[in-house]
Amino acid sequence: MKSGFNIKSEFWTYFKYFLGILKNKFVISIILSVGVSFLDGIGLAMFLPLLQSVSDDGNNVVFSPHSLGKLHVFTDALQNIGIVLNLYSILGVLIVLFTIKGVLKFLQQYYQVKMRQHYMKTIQINLTNHIQKLSYEGFLTFDAGKIQNSLTTEVNRMRNGVMQYLISFQSVIMLLCYMLLAFTANWRFALLVSFGAVISNVVFKRIFSLTKKASTSLSKKGNQFNAYILQAVHYFKYLKSTNYFSVYSKKIRGTIEETEQLNKKIGFYQSITSSVREPVLIIVVSLVILMQVKMFGSGLSTIMLSLLLFYRTLIYLLSLQASWQSFIQNLGAFESINATLSKMKSLEEVNSGQLPFNFKHKIQLKNVSLQYGQKTIINDISIEIPKNKTIALVGESGSGKTTLANLTTSILKPSKGEIYFDDKLSTQFDLNSFRNKIGYIAQEPVIFNDTIFNNITFWQEPTPQVIERFWMIAELTHLSNFIKNLKDKENTKLGDHGILISGGQKQRISIARELYKNVELLILDEATSSLDSETESIIQRNIDSLHGNFTIIIIAHRLSTIRNADIIYLIENGKLKDSGTFDVLIGRSERFKRMVELQEF
Repeated sequence: MKSGFNIKSEFWTYFKYFLGILKNKFVISIILSVGVSFLDGIGLAMFLPLLQSVSDDGNNVVFSPHSLGKLHVFTDALQNIGIVLNLYSILGVLIVLFTIKGVLKFLQQYYQVKMRQHYMKTIQINLTNHIQKLSYEGFLTFDAGKIQNSLTTEVNRMRNGVMQYLISFQSVIMLLCYMLLAFTANWRFALLVSFGAVISNVVFKRIFSLTKKASTSLSKKGNQFNAYILQAVHYFKYLKSTNYFSVYSKKIRGTIEETEQLNKKIGFYQSITSSVREPVLIIVVSLVILMQVKMFGSGLSTIMLSLLLFYRTLIYLLSLQASWQSFIQNLGAFESINATLSKMKSLEEVNSGQLPFNFKHKIQLKNVSLQYGQKTIINDISIEIPKNKTIALVGESGSGKTTLANLTTSILKPSKGEIYFDDKLSTQFDLNSFRNKIGYIAQEPVIFNDTIFNNITFWQEPTPQVIERFWMIAELTHLSNFIKNLKDKENTKLGDHGILISGGQKQRISIARELYKNVELLILDEATSSLDSETESIIQRNIDSLHGNFTIIIIAHRLSTIRNADIIYLIENGKLKDSGTFDVLIGRSERFKRMVELQEF
């Protein structure tokens, strides 16, 4: 979308844009608009013989064909098929014409609703699909406020914009049809009014440009506001306990006030155009009538039909200017969402593998390195993870432990080196098949604001088989007694982020979800570090009970949680320093020994 404003070029740019999405629905809507316009125009033309028939007491009508211009072909056609023009026949024709017009009008408006809903569904599905396809590295470059603003505020603004564009387009079709009929009736009068209408449109061009600029700024402020709100919710406890909320809320209020000023500016421009639009057009019509009568010597009767048709034309010109300005007010949403979609598309994750995932023996990271710009995060590491063994990654914060786990799951791609599952490269596997077999449990448990059942089964239908597996997993993770003692059992709601249950219960539910999924590779990233010692001990027993049944990667600061690991890898500054069992390392590595001595067991 171009940043400069040009009503002609932008109108047809968006015409092609909407046509590409709406396809045949848009074409049908155009046809219906043309049909409505012509039926209404012919109906207006029939009012002249109707008025004549009234003046002739309902007898056969004799009227001057010049009053209809070339539109008299319609009345000629009626007479040629044997319809005598009188009060009754003309009223009958009018009833038929406007009844058909009403049916077409209904279909036209219904198709507009269908087009609007189809468009919004397409955009929202596109956004959802692009978020799903976004690579993890790409996601890290996105502002969370921008994503949320696109999915909420901007989508609603876009919905309003679509409606206003469709009204604008309908107005253009109606306007062109009425102008064609008006030119057919009296081309000189129609030409003068058209020229005046073009001049009047110049008056509004600058205002439209200013409105668009304000709309684009409004979208940016919306992104900023949503980012601030997300952070306020996420860091509420910290902001509240430190009284930083009073300072932070000033930033939010500042954004709200700037948004208010932009909305006021848009409203000001809209007020100007809506108040001067009609007087300008009436002045144009009045001047044209005076020119037609005084300069060309035409009588009012000869321009009556053109006047009626142009009255309709001017109504739709008013509608076009109003709806187009409303469209421009929401244009920032189109540009914002299209920019978001474009950026997401450029950051899509590549899924080039085709093999279904499985491995029988081991995972190997061979000479793996990862760089961000000039910074090396992982430096030439080679490790082996035997199937159904528990390995631990230990080291100081920032040493590269979580990055190694992310490389193993293909969320991150190594800058150098290869990752093998048995004798196959990780890139040979279909990513969806691969990740279906991965379970991930973080320091902060992922709990959805729903029931225990839905949190563990991830919204599977409660069939007998699903229910049986749910209780089997609940027993395996020592949740069954806890669930059975609740009033609503497995249908108990957990609240936002699991606020209604303890940290240990949240962590066990997280583990249960991954086990329900039937994973092969289970990653525990500081899974017990935020728990008290007693709860940690319970969770540790849960984890130990899984030993030998799953391939487990444990990332830990608290070394008590990895005492029973089959292999411990000591990572320092992105490099592998040592490896072995707990007892081997404590006897061989001074660094590991000091780490153990600094912690209580």
